[in-house]
Amino acid sequence: MDSFSLSVRDKLLISLINIIFIVSVEKGNFAVLALFGILAIIVMILFRPDYRRLLKRIFIVFLYPFFISIFIPFTNSGNIIFSLDLRLFTIAMTDNGLIAFYTVLIKAFLSILITASLMLSTDEKELLYGLRKIKVPKIIVSIIFLMYRYIFLIREESKTGQMAINSRIFKRSYHTANKKLTYLMGNMLIKSIDRAENIYKSMESRGFDGEFHICKKTGRTSVAGISFLLAFIIMPASLKIIEITKLI
Repeated sequence: MDSFSLSVRDKLLISLINIIFIVSVEKGNFAVLALFGILAIIVMILFRPDYRRLLKRIFIVFLYPFFISIFIPFTNSGNIIFSLDLRLFTIAMTDNGLIAFYTVLIKAFLSILITASLMLSTDEKELLYGLRKIKVPKIIVSIIFLMYRYIFLIREESKTGQMAINSRIFKRSYHTANKKLTYLMGNMLIKSIDRAENIYKSMESRGFDGEFHICKKTGRTSVAGISFLLAFIIMPASLKIIEITKLI
């Protein structure tokens, strides 16, 4: 399977459809999730990303859902597996909580795997072009483009502001540092609004209308591309039918 027969639109549709079906799997249905895992690996091989960068990207991004969902085992009712008395209150880990925790982690991992494979195998301008091809509104695509293109400006302004704070705060205290950081955030917000308005006016004066055009020959979708697209729409739909009918 080679990715040359797939257009950006096909890749986006395959990724979105698979992620939607993965997220819709019921809690604790690990057999169906395992089948979706095999399908996600096939999608990854089909997109052919840089595998070293892929592993690094997955590891970094996966930390966010992991730490966000780490309290799920203690917030669900069920049979208590482990409890800890902290005098002020008692925390208890339940079997339903663990099942929900594992389900969330597996769903997050598979979704991140597909998304990272898509982003690493496709140029960002082609992704924006593909979003317009699947009828995502212009305003949303433009916001995504501007956020991606000019995020480094906010990063530089933040570093400059923090350096100025560190050089001017001689007597460090929690209250003083937080007060200065609050001023910095407000200043960055005002600068961001002014910078965004200037960027919009400059882009509008140059004829930008929210559309993204790729200067290369894009022929008709090949038969192999259509076949891959249909296959990766039918397979997750079939797994969902298997889940609903409880064949597994």
